[in-house]
Order: sequence, then structure tokens, then C-alpha cells
Amino acid sequence: MERKQECKTYSIGVCQDYDPNRDKLYNNEKVARGWCATTLEWTETSVRDFTKKQAVSNIFSDGHKTNDSWVKTTFIMLDSDDGDITAEQLISLQSAWSFDSYIYSSQNHQKEKKGKICDRLRVLIPLDEPITSLEDLEAVKAFFIEKFPWTDKTFLDRARYFAHGTSEISSFVSDKGFFKWRDIPNFESYLQKAKLRTGKKWKRTSNKLIKISDVVLDSNRDQRKILDILPEESIYCPYCGMSDERNGDQHNATIMLNDNDLPFLFCQSCKSRGNGNDGVYNFDDVDGLIYRYHLEDKILFIDNIRAEYYGGCYEQGLDEFIIRCLGSKEHAVQFCKYHKIPVPEIYPRARYELVFESDKLFDFEKGFVNKYSATELIKMPVPGNHSAKLPVYIGKLVDHILAHDQDIIARFYNDMAWWIQKRVKLTTAYLMQGTEGTGKGLFFDNVIKPIIGSQYTTQTDQDAFGTQFNSYLSENIAVLVNEVSGNFSSSDSKNYSTVEKMKMAISDVHVQIEGKNINRYNGKNNCTFFFATNRRHALTLAEDDRRFNVAPRQEVKVANTSWWPGYYQLRDLIKDEIQEFVWYLNQYPVDVSLIGKVIDNEPKRILQTMSKTNADMFFDAVKKGDLQWMYDNVIKYIGYDSLEKDLKIKNILKSLSGSDKCRTDDLCLLYNNINGKNLTPVAFGRMASGYIGQAKQLRFGDSNKNGFPIQWGEVDEYASVPF
Repeated sequence: MERKQECKTYSIGVCQDYDPNRDKLYNNEKVARGWCATTLEWTETSVRDFTKKQAVSNIFSDGHKTNDSWVKTTFIMLDSDDGDITAEQLISLQSAWSFDSYIYSSQNHQKEKKGKICDRLRVLIPLDEPITSLEDLEAVKAFFIEKFPWTDKTFLDRARYFAHGTSEISSFVSDKGFFKWRDIPNFESYLQKAKLRTGKKWKRTSNKLIKISDVVLDSNRDQRKILDILPEESIYCPYCGMSDERNGDQHNATIMLNDNDLPFLFCQSCKSRGNGNDGVYNFDDVDGLIYRYHLEDKILFIDNIRAEYYGGCYEQGLDEFIIRCLGSKEHAVQFCKYHKIPVPEIYPRARYELVFESDKLFDFEKGFVNKYSATELIKMPVPGNHSAKLPVYIGKLVDHILAHDQDIIARFYNDMAWWIQKRVKLTTAYLMQGTEGTGKGLFFDNVIKPIIGSQYTTQTDQDAFGTQFNSYLSENIAVLVNEVSGNFSSSDSKNYSTVEKMKMAISDVHVQIEGKNINRYNGKNNCTFFFATNRRHALTLAEDDRRFNVAPRQEVKVANTSWWPGYYQLRDLIKDEIQEFVWYLNQYPVDVSLIGKVIDNEPKRILQTMSKTNADMFFDAVKKGDLQWMYDNVIKYIGYDSLEKDLKIKNILKSLSGSDKCRTDDLCLLYNNINGKNLTPVAFGRMASGYIGQAKQLRFGDSNKNGFPIQWGEVDEYASVPF
């Protein structure tokens, strides 16, 4: 009889007082004690059922979950709560690991955190032997943080515990063996660094300043910046909170406000040991003000660019947060007194600029106060398990404006999705052509403007590019340029021409910004451009244009389509669809390789052809050996010797059929005929060198002549010139 294979087992710490049916607050009060070791089978059913019902931690000597009671660690639990990795990405990584593991979802999986919905995941990895020394534990921890930077950095703390999870995400691997931590590559290097860290002792601190960028552990041992901690909220002291010299392992500090409404950090443990300033640690002066601003809807700062005082608050009668220039320092002081916020001795400084990609009102760590306030349409996360679809009427409107060209429409959605997902300017633009009333302005006003925000979008004409002031580039995010026209194919270096400024505005991210009464400075161009025209062939584009996607011309007014519901009805329908449209763009699978590239299609080639001179077209045909083009474009001479000249042109064309070269004299005669010129062979040769290179000595019959090596095509033997 075949012997049944012995099942692998592993040891793990569990809490007898933990109740998976009670909330986190209840269990946090129960898990300080009551821990014991248990042995479990490493099978998918066992592991899944266990992790859905029980909290887990390390093995403790007396059942007390503290650093001092820690005996050994028997497993690794990687923890990702902030959406730094998705379930799909993690499961894909798991398949390449050389050890057993179980991926599962936490009980808060796909719940909102810090304004976003994200996967919250755990990875249970059993160890082939327990870790029993602090140095080894720190070395293994450093290895995993380096290998898996998305994991919570406290995942291997001695007194850390993990609540039960769910099987919404469940991926079990059991055929690779438990993790052999002693076989970690370069383990000795990790171990030496760990010994240096664990050898450091906590020292008395009296002159430390708190920075808002400092990271502390909150009461749940989650890492958070000081800036995000509220007054009176319990935290672990950044100086002694996790020290081995503390008797307990509970949070022991909080942030408080003094009589001047400025923050300080107070630690009871430091006070009892006579550390700090009687347990008090002060904030850096400027950071203290920034912390206060973060608590209220008020802000005061000096703009780095204009060197002026600015104050911001919600004003009566307005829904938006308003930031205004305060002028003098006296007015800044009055602002503080009126709004009951501290009067600074040193004012925070930052760039007052539009930061489209950020939802933050300010980020002094990155040095900006944001002019942009994101709309609720952009900030609203896609509901869990919702698969957004292209709304009916917005889809119909886009299809009509872009004249049903599926290639342009697909590229348009790809670009729009990247624009909304990344919130970074597009360096290409769309030219929408059509008769008046095709819906170009209607789309911009009722779709683009509500999504981006009306104060950050504008419609203009190309005259706006002709002025010396261009501050609108840093103040707007979307611009519709109506009735555009111009020659974008010009190679003239007219740095201040309207067209040159339009080119720079479309493609350049960093530009020189100049406004009225504002000195020129290096600024950021936030504008994504849409161009619209009712004229035919309004633009002339260069053959190598890299800025414009050109839609075909639409000759039908949108009101004349079969689906048109009426102007006001369409506006209401779009209003009802617009959030779904934003979600559709957020979920759209963007092909990043297409961003910044344009489509070469027939509507664009028409505009490019218009930019070519007669010489351009002639030499394009020569380079291609397009003899048929020559046949189609030669003209009949007029005059007393016209018969002789016509015959000479006919003979030249016949001699070129299938030939691999052409005499300079013959090519000159063809050029003069087609373009109505009278160039000499020498003058023609100089011009031709710029298109097809220098003429060479080639063999023609019994003699050498100047000519060009051109592989000419063949024409039908019965072909004739059009005269």
C-alpha cells in the first residue's frame, strides 16, 4: 500500500482573547496578552480557514506581546495597505518565488484609505527554522524591505501582530518549501549592518526639533508623517517609543497646542525619565506654522517667485478656497489676527503655482502652494467592482466632431485617458475641422471644462499668442483655440512670430513666463491644447510635423444628426454622463508608447502637401524615381520653337523609363518645364544638391556626363505626355 505523504507543519503565535467578530478597537485592547504558540498544517484549506479567523504574531515567553517577551519569529508576514501593489501584480510575482507562500486580503480590502480605493494585501511565508536573535531578525527585515519595497516597514517588528483577513484574494503555493532565511544572498552583509543598528542605545534628547516630515507610529503602529497626526491623537514617541529600555510597548506621546496655538510634542515616558524639556519637544518654527495651517482652512506664506505675501481661506459667499496677494507685511499681520491664527516671526516660503497632478492645497516639503483645486469629478474614485463604459451621448459627440475616423477617435481616448490619469500636459494637439455647428465648442464647454474646472480652462483665438504676455500657459490646463490658421511648416527662425509661439505652447513643458507687471521667470506650461476651425485647409503643416493629430473635416452640423436630442437636452444628458466618462478614462488601458506621437493620415497629408513648394514636390518625385509624376506634370511649350522643345521633353521622359540615372542637363530641362523656370544647368545643379546630393560623372552612352544616380520606374510603352 502506498504511504501517504506527511503534511508539512509550521508554528505560529495566536491570541486566545482575539474575537474575529468584534471590531478593531475591541481587539486592540485584548491583544496585549494571551498569546501562545500553536502548530498548524501547511495546506490550502487549513491556512485559508485559519487566517480568516485568527490574529497572528510571534512567540512570546509569557504570553505578553512586548519586545522584551519576544522569543522567536517563525514566519514572515508582508503587509501592503496603501495600494503600492495590486493583487494581480503580487500574484504574478508569487509565481517566481522559490518558497511557499499564501497571499490573502485583509479585512479592510478595497476600502477607502486617504481618499483612494486600493488592494490591501498580506503574504504569509513560513520559515524553515525560527529566527531567535535580534540581529538575525533585523538582517532578514532589511533583506525583505529591499526586495519588496511596497511592504509596511514595521512588518517584522517583534511586538507586531496581524488581524484576521479574508479570502477575497487567495493564492496558495506549497510545492517549493519553507523560506530558508540563512540562505539569503549576501546575508552576512545584512547581518553586519543589523548589528550596528541594534547596538545603538536610546540617548537622552533635549534639543531635538520636530519636523512635519518626520515619520512616527500611530496607535495602530502604522507609519505616518507628523503632518498627518491630529492634536491629542496617541502616537509612539519618535525618540523613545520603540526603545528596548521602555518597560511597556504602548503608545506614549501626543501632539498638543500651546497658548500661542502652536504645536509641540509631549511624551509621558520621556518626562518620567527627565528627557526632552520635561517631556516636551518643540517644532521647527516654520514647520509649526505649516502644521497649524494644515489643521484649518487658512494659509499664509511668501511666494518665492513674486516675493509677496499671500493669504488663503474660504470667503463668505464663495464655495472655493481663495488665495489672494496681501500686499504689505502689515496686511499679513491683520490677516492672522482676523482669522485667529499665529502671527509668524518667520514666514513659510513656497512657489505659488498650478500643480495639476496634485490634490494637495499645499506641500511645503515639495515647495509649492497649489493654485489648482481638483474637481470632485476627478477626485471621485471608481466604485469597487465597477467597470465603466463610454457614455452614449459623449461618445456620439466625440464620434461626430472627429468625423467618424476610428483611428483618430481611438488615439483621442488614449491621450485623454493618459491626461486624466497622470494629470500631465499633452505635448500633442488635436485639430478639429468642420463647418460651423459641429459641436467643437459644445464638447469643450460641457465635457472638458467641468472635468478640469472652469477657472482652469479657456477658449481663445490665435491672437492670444501674438502678445508678449503668456502667463495664461501657467494658469490654465485646457485651452481651445478657435479659428486657427497659419503656416506651421515654415523653417524661418521667427522666434516671436505667432506660429512659433503656438508651436512652443503645444510641445514645451518648461517655458519663459511673462505677465503684466511680472518679471520674466522660468515656469511650467500646464496647457493641453485643442484647435478648432471652420475654414478649409486653415493650417499648413510640415512633412515631419510631430504636434498635430488631424481629424477629417465634418460637413454635417451636429443638430442635423439623427441622434440629436436638442441643445438643452444634450447638455443635461452629458451632465448625467460625465462622471461615468471620467471613470471610463481612469480605467482605460492606456498605450503609453503612443503618448506624444501623432497619426499620419490622409487629412494630415492634405495639410502637409499644401506646405510643399514646387521644388519640394519635384525632387520628392525624383528621389522616388516617380516617372509617372513627371508625365502627369510636364506642360506644353508655347512659341515659335515649341514643337522642338516639346519633342525634347518627350524624348527625355522615354529615355528615363527603367533607367538607373539621369543627366543633369535633362533633369534641368524637366524642372524648368514643370515649374516655369529658366535655370541654367549649373544653377540647377547647386539647387539640386540640397535635395538629392551633388551631381557625379556618370557614363551615358560613349561619354561621361554630369548626372544623378536615380532608379526610375517604368511607364507603359503607350504612355504619352498630356500635350
